[in-house]
Amino acid sequence: MTRVRRSLIGRNRVLCLLALAILLVAPGVRAAVDTVRTDNVTARLVASVEQVKPGNTVSVMLHQDIREGWHTYWKNPGDSGQETAIEWSLPEGASAAPIQWAAPDRIEFAELVNHGYSNRVGLISDITVPADWPEGTAFSVKAEATWLVCEKVCIPESAAFDITVPTGGATVANSADAALFAAVRGTVPVSAPWPVSATVRGDRISLAFDAPGLALERLSEAHFFAHDWGVVAHAAEQRLSYADGTLQVTLKRGEIPAPEMLSGVLTLREDTGGQSARLAFAIDGVVLAAAAPVSDPMPVAGADGMTLPVILIFAFLGGMLLNLMPCVFPVLAIKALGLVSHAGDSRAGRLRGGLAYMAGVLLAFALLGAVFLALRAGGASIGWGFQLQNPAVVAVLAYILFAVGLNLAGVFEIAGSWTGIGQSLAGRSGATGSFFTGVLAAVVAAPCTAPFMAAALGVAFTQSGPVAMAAILMLGLGLAMPYLLLTAIPGAARLLPRPGAWMKTFKQVLAFPMFASAAWLVWVLAQQADPDAVLAVLLGMTALGFALWLFGQGGGAVRRGIALLSVCGALWLAAVIQPSDAGVAMARTEGSEPFSQARFEALRAEGRPVLVNMTAAWCITCKVNERVALSSDAFHAALAASGTAYLVGDWTREDPEITALLRRYDRAGVPLYVLFYPDARPPQVLPQLLTVSIVVDALQKI
Repeated sequence: MTRVRRSLIGRNRVLCLLALAILLVAPGVRAAVDTVRTDNVTARLVASVEQVKPGNTVSVMLHQDIREGWHTYWKNPGDSGQETAIEWSLPEGASAAPIQWAAPDRIEFAELVNHGYSNRVGLISDITVPADWPEGTAFSVKAEATWLVCEKVCIPESAAFDITVPTGGATVANSADAALFAAVRGTVPVSAPWPVSATVRGDRISLAFDAPGLALERLSEAHFFAHDWGVVAHAAEQRLSYADGTLQVTLKRGEIPAPEMLSGVLTLREDTGGQSARLAFAIDGVVLAAAAPVSDPMPVAGADGMTLPVILIFAFLGGMLLNLMPCVFPVLAIKALGLVSHAGDSRAGRLRGGLAYMAGVLLAFALLGAVFLALRAGGASIGWGFQLQNPAVVAVLAYILFAVGLNLAGVFEIAGSWTGIGQSLAGRSGATGSFFTGVLAAVVAAPCTAPFMAAALGVAFTQSGPVAMAAILMLGLGLAMPYLLLTAIPGAARLLPRPGAWMKTFKQVLAFPMFASAAWLVWVLAQQADPDAVLAVLLGMTALGFALWLFGQGGGAVRRGIALLSVCGALWLAAVIQPSDAGVAMARTEGSEPFSQARFEALRAEGRPVLVNMTAAWCITCKVNERVALSSDAFHAALAASGTAYLVGDWTREDPEITALLRRYDRAGVPLYVLFYPDARPPQVLPQLLTVSIVVDALQKI
């Protein structure tokens, strides 16, 4: 009896195991799943009907209850993230429409702005049942959903759903979830009830809504979410204005060229009688037209709230401060020589020299501004100092400074030259010399940035061409003003030493800052091109020196012809130089890493503080800051104590990622120093001129 019982038990175990194996391997055998719970999200797949008639449509919703403090993402996730995706598996002949996305929220994390959903969200798709589907046969809907859920860290999650919808002679609504569907549909944007137009001018996009009945005073919030990534700068301020029945939202362009058509979602928050309601409008396929030029443009206030008068004042102050920046020190020597030479001149002669110097500065800045605006109109993404990202320009500028040094050293003289030593400076020669000194000062000062100047140009360069040009000219006026005042003030001449024989020696001494500047530019070239290019420019300087020596010897047409050929050879050697990845890498401070957007985002995702240093080999201010403040033991100790990552971006050659970050902080050029905190505090932009205490104090506040 016992053996029989054991035998039956053994058979039952075998049958149970066999049945379990069949269930596990049998194709198409699967339990229906409509709810999936992860650590951070509870997701359901819900149908809008209890029964559907063949040929009709059933709405199916992926509903997510999201863990407090966490969020998922919209179709354009913003500065980081990944949108939720649903992959449908439907019976043959069935089709699913695109997701009806709920209007997103701005989700700020440090300097980033993302688009997504917190607490809960429903994403609806309409599924059409085939007309020939047999009544009484259940209609199966399967879906694979993936999403990224984030707090300070991001976790990719996924779920598989399988629901069935009965079919019959009539469609019957799902009354149990009717309120849920109604609430979710209320979050889906509706078509804008007003005519919409869109224009682009420079780096700004303006959306205009003909909405005469809208009361601006009731709007506490407005934001436009572009459907496509990169069309709009996600973190930039969006400003709202309302005049003459037109609601205007002004946006800052993103990192990709402006499209022909603009689509997205406009959200408005309206406050009425203590109640707040959020409205969402779909903006689909609006033609993005170029704004007509205006004769007297007033720019939209930038991120720093600047209007045109403020931009111009800041540019003028920045130009005056350029005279104190290391970039302009070599030219200060020439200016000092000019002032001493004018000491014995009449007041009218000195004033002519000052005005000529100012004219040279303004002309050089105007030409530089014209080139900048032409390149920007052609789609180039450039900033202040862009010309020194071109090795050929660096080579030619090295030639110019080298030639100036040879002239000061006495290798050659030009009759009636701007140096004018030993001659009357009251005539045309003195004014001509001052003019070209101004041109040289502007060329050397162009890649520099100074306090006030960086903010002014950063905002101005996002505006129309006339505004940008006005800021550039005001910058030049500020650069020239101290020299002009010294030549115009009556008592200033008494402060200068009397001209005499000592000036010849002084003039020769001033040649050496010019030679040092030329050597520095050759070093800059080494960061941009290969060693053959460095050899080429050194040979070019030799040819130029030979030509100028011949010119200084005087003589006939043969010597002048040989000199001209030598100059042409030097220019040809400069023109054929091309950028190369074989250039010498910039020496980096110990403990630093090269900047890249991917590395920056990875460090931010880890929750680490990050100090970003945007620099360039041709930026003398940058080099001074790195030597004075960013190479000190106190700086490295503060980095280590705060756990701050130090990223150095090299803008010596054009780099779109660095240009994009400069534009994000309304800066036209380097240096730029930004400290990103590990929490929600906004990043801190440090001054252009650094000291050890400035940097250490900032790091100690982390």
